[in-house]
Formats: sequence, C-alpha cells, structure tokens
Amino acid sequence: MLSFVEISYCLRKPRDHPHSAPPHLKMEALNKQITALQDELDLKVFRPLQKRAFDASSKCCDGSKSSEQFQACLQRAGQETQHAEHAVMQELQAFQGRVQRCMMQCQDRAQTLVESKGVEKAQEAMEKCAENDCAKFYAKELAATGAKLVKQFKP
Repeated sequence: MLSFVEISYCLRKPRDHPHSAPPHLKMEALNKQITALQDELDLKVFRPLQKRAFDASSKCCDGSKSSEQFQACLQRAGQETQHAEHAVMQELQAFQGRVQRCMMQCQDRAQTLVESKGVEKAQEAMEKCAENDCAKFYAKELAATGAKLVKQFKP
C-alpha cells in the first residue's frame, strides 16, 4: 500500500479563529482522506482483482502445460492487477507532487513577505495559503480522483 509522504511545514503560532481549523489539521485531514481512499481502493478494486488473479492462477495448474506455458499462464493471470496497481500508484504520486508543489508555492510567497511584513504576517499568509490554496482544494480534487480510480478499475 502506498503511504503518502507527509507534507510538513513550520507552524510557529496556532491560529485563534473559532470557525477555522489550523492548517496543520486540514493537512492531517487530507492525509486521512488519502488513507481512506487507499483502503477503499484495496477493498473495491485490488482485492477483487487479486481474487480473479488467484482463480486464474489456479486454473493454470490444470492440464498438462509445459513449464513455459504454465509460467506464461501465471503471468497473464496477474497482469490486470499489476496494471491497476501501477496506474493507481502513478495517479497518487502525481497527486502527491501537486500538493507538495502547492505547499512550496505557499512557502515561497511567505518567504517574500518576511522582509516587508515580518515573520508573524508571513506565517499567517503561509497558514492561509496552506489551508485555502492547498488543503481545501486538494481535498476536493482527491475525492474526484478517488471516484475516477474506483470507477476505472473496479472489476
């Protein structure tokens, strides 16, 4: 199972807004959403594909196939699962890269504010950017990505 690389950034001062969770909690929620998607893909896509592959593999043992035919049969039996795993891994890595780039852009914007507005204002800008531009946006995008992946690979 893929593990989403933690996206970390420094939060020196928690926010005191009563209606808004701190950005690190929003990113935590995004990480939990990714884990939930991985679990959903495992149950709805990969386990049924694995079952089909195991059933097909067991049929490879029937008959009097040569060693080469037997190996080829086993390889064909697992191809669908391997294809789905590879495609999902690529999609989640691309998603991870987009989130990381977003966070880096927030950090770059905040860094430019340090000299003109000070560390505290820069930190607030970083938090706002991380929350609004990254966590909220990518939480919505992940939901759409997850639905697409389940639909695309569900047996």
